[in-house]
Amino acid sequence: MRKTVLNLGLRALRLAGGLLLIYASMVFYLALTERQNAYPRAITHNEAQAAIQKVSSPLTCTLEDGITLEGWSIGNAQDPSLLYYPDADEDAAQFLAEVQGIEGYNLVAFNYRGSANNKGTPSADNFESDARQIAECAKQINGKKPAFLVGRGTGAILAAQQLGDGQKLILIDPVMSIADAISEKYRLLYPRFLIRAKEKIPENELKKRSGDVILLKDRKNSCEDNHKTKLSFLLTKVHKRGQNTLQKSVSEILHQASNPIKSRN
Repeated sequence: MRKTVLNLGLRALRLAGGLLLIYASMVFYLALTERQNAYPRAITHNEAQAAIQKVSSPLTCTLEDGITLEGWSIGNAQDPSLLYYPDADEDAAQFLAEVQGIEGYNLVAFNYRGSANNKGTPSADNFESDARQIAECAKQINGKKPAFLVGRGTGAILAAQQLGDGQKLILIDPVMSIADAISEKYRLLYPRFLIRAKEKIPENELKKRSGDVILLKDRKNSCEDNHKTKLSFLLTKVHKRGQNTLQKSVSEILHQASNPIKSRN
């Protein structure tokens, strides 16, 4: 009897050891591939790029290290600009294709380094500096800072970081930080304290500028809802897309933000 119990105990220890080894291997693999998860590359969305070809003007943004980013503008270059920062794995042309009918604004967007047709490797070293340079490139179109900064997902972090005086910010299904996004994706498989990515939405700055920030709830996703719910407590302006097209929702936000008194009456 004692021998049987001992054998069962040894088997349980071997099983636990095997499972622990598998878990440790998965954690190690995720640690090695964190950069790809934190800064993924968007593939070219051929349908979206074809959809805006006739209505857009091609743009380029040359970064300090010589990497050239592809981009587009739609609308009158002298109108106030709306600069869009896409989610990390999103071709910026997808957003432009959905909102191309918005009038009164020059819609501008660039793909990140390494995404779509762009060369380069995205990383923590260039994540924020590229966003700053993209904003400068957008400013060169008509000599004025974009009136609106729009960001989706992790692009919301970049848009929020660029918010300056006289500008308004629209956050579409934002994530609060890259670490939060990775942690929610892998949960116990990759504990949050191991995540090295530090980029996050500047919450304190948004509190100070809450009147200039609008949260647009677009998709229905439980992980995204965690971030959107947290931001809902920080911000006073929350817009739900519902059954509207993205173009109609963004148009309504732009109208309300540009005509605040008229919108309240």
